[in-house]
Amino acid sequence: MLVSPFVKPYITPPSEHPRLLLRAGDVLRIKKRFETAETLKSGENVSAPCFGESGSETDIAMTAAADAARLIKELAAVVPAGKGATPEYGNYNLKEALALEARAFLSLISKGTPEYEAMAKDAIKTSLFLLEGFTVNGGNMGARWGGHLIFVASEVYDWCYDILTDDEKTRIISACESIAEKYFEMKYPPSSQHAISGHGAEAQLLRDLLAFSIAVYDERPDIYDFCAGRLLSEYVPEIRLFSQSGAHPQGPTYGNYRWTSFAWAELIFDRMKGRRPFGCLEKTAEWMTYMIRPDGELFRMGDDFNENKSEYNRKHPLTVPFFFAWALYGRTDFKNAFERGYDIRFLLPEHYGMDYYDEGSWGEGLISPVSYLLFMPEKSVSAEENKPSCRYFGFPVGMTVWKKGETAVLLKAGILWGSNHDHLDTGCFQIYDGAPLLTDSGVYDSYGSEHRRQWLTTTAAHNCLTVTDPDLPGIDDYSSKKHYTGDTRRPEGGREPATTELWFDKYKMASVVSHSESEDGCELVADMSEAYVHSCESAVRTMSFDAASGTLTVTDDIVSRNPESIKTVHLHCQSEPRIEGDRIVFENRGRTAVATVKEPAGAVIEAVGGDGKQFLAGGINYPPAPPYVAEEGWGQVTVTVPEKTKKSRIVVEIKITR
Repeated sequence: MLVSPFVKPYITPPSEHPRLLLRAGDVLRIKKRFETAETLKSGENVSAPCFGESGSETDIAMTAAADAARLIKELAAVVPAGKGATPEYGNYNLKEALALEARAFLSLISKGTPEYEAMAKDAIKTSLFLLEGFTVNGGNMGARWGGHLIFVASEVYDWCYDILTDDEKTRIISACESIAEKYFEMKYPPSSQHAISGHGAEAQLLRDLLAFSIAVYDERPDIYDFCAGRLLSEYVPEIRLFSQSGAHPQGPTYGNYRWTSFAWAELIFDRMKGRRPFGCLEKTAEWMTYMIRPDGELFRMGDDFNENKSEYNRKHPLTVPFFFAWALYGRTDFKNAFERGYDIRFLLPEHYGMDYYDEGSWGEGLISPVSYLLFMPEKSVSAEENKPSCRYFGFPVGMTVWKKGETAVLLKAGILWGSNHDHLDTGCFQIYDGAPLLTDSGVYDSYGSEHRRQWLTTTAAHNCLTVTDPDLPGIDDYSSKKHYTGDTRRPEGGREPATTELWFDKYKMASVVSHSESEDGCELVADMSEAYVHSCESAVRTMSFDAASGTLTVTDDIVSRNPESIKTVHLHCQSEPRIEGDRIVFENRGRTAVATVKEPAGAVIEAVGGDGKQFLAGGINYPPAPPYVAEEGWGQVTVTVPEKTKKSRIVVEIKITR
């Protein structure tokens, strides 16, 4: 029995089954939804209204429903062998887990028919086979794969509850607890890791153990008291705090991956008791819409795994989060965003083990044919598609995005550093105009790679300011960082913040002095002194974008602690630039931006890049593991203050030209 240190949950499971993802009163409606979807033609756009809506226009959401119904029937016919899709890593197979879920679903909607008992017994037998034989031989996927299997087994437990014997209940509970104890990074009971960053903000607790605790509540209320108790007393207030503006501190890639797990918990509570404890997730869904560049890809901010994936995922990386935003809020803008990116491979990818991560980003069943049919709304609520061109997202990130037509400009203060998948990019900016012109450098090849540690996460790899004090031997204790390159400080040696109190106190990097937004442009003024406290008395960056002229002016006012410090602005590009006096010409795919160094006079302007020099740190190039992708970058232009003084100003005017 688990002993919970948390306040007893104020939301408790009802006494009836089912109660996981739906209630008894929902079963007939879901059955009719499945049967209707079966009558539609899978694999192409369906001319039919969404469930509960009027009209007959082509509806991709209904195409997805037809696809989901067909896939459920096909998956239910798969006989799990428990051999693993990539056996060298273990015996997990995404397709087999989804096959078990499909069998449990068909059992659920067959209640009251002669076939129900046999179908339910088959699902129970299969779940025990997969649970009791589960192994992971290597890699770091035990928590994700084991968690998914626990989640699916919980569906079986809840949806086939009246067929379970006491022995089967005991065996399922024991097997699930054993997997969690052996493989979960959060430990079991889940007392480790946190909501702010790290894998504690993913499905282990927010979906898998929460679902398990609800399913087995009759037999083991202690599991729910611990898991839901921690979510409601610890996670809810923390997520509310850092979701104030909507911007996620882990960036648009990992931020939205983890937001999807928050959405899972919200939907689980909602479908069980009609309660939404977070109550703040809509703002982040709105932020998502501004994180998409005009080409459909994401702004590169923090670690970005999407650019390494198959095109259906790379070009529409937020399709799955937008589905969950639509599921939660029913808004047509979220539905339309989901439909624009829909591909059947989101419901069932083409790879089912470790190889899946070369294809997509939404493994472990974060979306599946069953969850799609369960969560898609009956009706949608009209929402404005024509959003303002410019929007500011405040604490804890502090960022502005201006986006219209083919042009998008991102300005980031970076109020708090999020560690984990966040980068040391305080005060960065990006410019896109029909093509990426000035963007981040590097590729997220893997979390522990030399490329990521020595280059990708550093300040110098972004359109940022570096201040290199020759008297400083180094500024952090991040053990794998080999070179001092004038970076901002790395709070707490790079450790992930354990609490919001610690995060607010120790990880502060900048303050937003002022911001303004309009259709005509935007301005963001960031006091970055806390980020550069080791090397500067003060550092303030002003970024002003004038939409009419297509000009971004970046001004850095710096007072260094050491007059000998080297103060440099970095400008990263995708192809070799041309330096013409105080002008720098950046070109990519027929699009151009021209930067002019206004101050200081005599600034030292250098282009550093090309083969073997794209990712230089300490004179050593740290390339990503091949294959390279579209935006690893050619290199950079550095603009350095020539004189040795404490007080300096650097002004660079960047004009988009057509």
